Amino acid sequence: AVVSTQSTGERNLVATIPREILSCLEITELHLGNNRIKELPRELGYLRNLKKLFIYKNEIAEIPDEIGHCQSLQILDVSCNLITMFPEGIYHCALKELHCDENPLLEHLPVLSQNVHDIFYLKELCARMILQSFKDRNSILRKSATVRPDILNVLKDAKKCVVCEQSYLFSWLECVHFVNAKSELKLKNRAGNIPIRACLCSYDCFYTEGHNYFAVSYPN
Repeated sequence: AVVSTQSTGERNLVATIPREILSCLEITELHLGNNRIKELPRELGYLRNLKKLFIYKNEIAEIPDEIGHCQSLQILDVSCNLITMFPEGIYHCALKELHCDENPLLEHLPVLSQNVHDIFYLKELCARMILQSFKDRNSILRKSATVRPDILNVLKDAKKCVVCEQSYLFSWLECVHFVNAKSELKLKNRAGNIPIRACLCSYDCFYTEGHNYFAVSYPN
């Protein structure tokens, strides 16, 4: 199945992806180039059979991590957008071709920085304490949380730090690492490094030696 937003060409000036498209779970090819789309919804991950996604020449600044659920995706064209880095979920795709020219992709350039200390809000500290308790099957805190659907609904968005693998919820440090397009992502059409987003739970992890994650710095 091929779904396209155009009748002749791809210039319909669509600003959002129609929900009807995202509910067509059998889609294998999707053409949305030459539009005004600014955001890709997380529901894009529902398209498990998607093999080709063309969203070039839009106004997209970020690709959701849920794209990793599209494990059949082989061709991704995001040329001429506003993307600075790709999500970690891209590792789970079966990409053979990635077209990303004319995007302001981050570069590995050294800049001066100052040491910063972590200051967490109380809700983040509580969330991390509860998430940590889930590792202990006998924890009273875990047993109390599992009978509260409202708490579980909040905690479902928790993620793991790429350095220490501890869970966090509301506060994280956005970083980037650079992976080789051919040797690590197995792309056939690109060489060089691709910036991939990575999240760390704290500055303590960031200052830990032995990892290749870099803080993100944007020009003023």
